[in-house]
Amino acid sequence: MLFILRVISHQLRYMKPFDIMMSDHEHYLNRITQYDTNLFRILPNAELFFSTCLSFIPHRKISIMELGSGTGYFTALMLSQYPEYQITCMDKSPEMLELAKRKEELTGCTFIEGDITTGLPEGNYDCIISTLTLHHISDNFRKNLIDEIYQKLNPGGLFICGDVMRPEEDWIESIYRNRWERHMRDTGMPEDQILETVSGREKAWPLLDTNHGFYRKLKAAGFARILSPLQYDMFGVFIGWK
Repeated sequence: MLFILRVISHQLRYMKPFDIMMSDHEHYLNRITQYDTNLFRILPNAELFFSTCLSFIPHRKISIMELGSGTGYFTALMLSQYPEYQITCMDKSPEMLELAKRKEELTGCTFIEGDITTGLPEGNYDCIISTLTLHHISDNFRKNLIDEIYQKLNPGGLFICGDVMRPEEDWIESIYRNRWERHMRDTGMPEDQILETVSGREKAWPLLDTNHGFYRKLKAAGFARILSPLQYDMFGVFIGWK
């Protein structure tokens, strides 16, 4: 979720004249209220991406920790699948959490404001899930977080991660990026926002993991079984069972 937040923050620098009447905070709030809509412009095959993550969550009453839960978009999808899930949402943005709390379907969730790089809350979970979040932390933090996630899972628990990845070679990145830009144009995203979004990927490039690199981190953490059911251009889904 942090990827779009960075794009939003970048857009604050380029306010139009009518935005001068708004404070930076008000402008930020205005942008994040559009998060769920912009998600489908930025993420090609978003329905397939999220439905793949969703399909691996057991259909029974289990405890779930969602890291980088943002506005609660995926949280709501989980509860629509099985309303008895016990979900704890963690995000570092109080504004995003506030928007999530306003959603009637999320009234039974627990919300925690916190930074995933400084440690996870106490307790263990049957499932820990993250979508579009881990690629914004450094490789070392990502490794440490995956190690901690493994420790936080109950026996037989699973970690589901859908995220942005980096291809092994530059020529592949060039093809993926062209397809990505075309998708954003086809879905009606303004050209200035496309440029800002692409710029956000360029800035995040040193932090991005490869598929092989992410797999190795899961293996090193101790996950007994690892599956990658979806790889679509620069986006992928990984499942790890404890």
